[in-house]
Amino acid sequence: MPSFDDLRRYLLGQLNAAVRRPGMYGGEAVILTLLDALAFADDRTDRWQNELEALVKRGAANAAMVSGAVHEALGHRSEDVMASVYADLAHRQGWLSLDADSRIPGVLGERDCLLDDVIAEYGEPPLWLGGTNPKYSKTLGYPDRSGSLVFFHFMPEMRLMATRRGEGGFRDSFVFTPAGLSR
Repeated sequence: MPSFDDLRRYLLGQLNAAVRRPGMYGGEAVILTLLDALAFADDRTDRWQNELEALVKRGAANAAMVSGAVHEALGHRSEDVMASVYADLAHRQGWLSLDADSRIPGVLGERDCLLDDVIAEYGEPPLWLGGTNPKYSKTLGYPDRSGSLVFFHFMPEMRLMATRRGEGGFRDSFVFTPAGLSR
């Protein structure tokens, strides 16, 4: 019979896979279920409820949860952007495993660039959300100097749409490139 530690490791593995490929794992509902289960396992249900309430207060969630807030902010649904919000919460809780130790000096400004440009400048991403097919959007996450995550949101064809930090008002946390603004 699996031990409690085995079950917790399994939940962590499933959460890390679900935020990286949300479409393959059932999307937001599954990510929320895994986060709820880990909060319960780690006796952090009150802290987790506070995190969810903070999402609503900063406009990162609404009646349709994070997916709805993403739709309001971007004008379209985006599973990788939705997953990045939960990845940020999981990172703060110590539940997210990063693939590489890479730190960036700051956020790219409001300039157009491609996915390859970001990787050339900052190295392989410690967090890749979404698939590798260039026809679909994706998000890369890197820790900044403070350890907080900075996200690079790419449109299909691998053009940078926006960068985002998880703090503050949700809409205000996006810095759009010219390509992202013209979308």
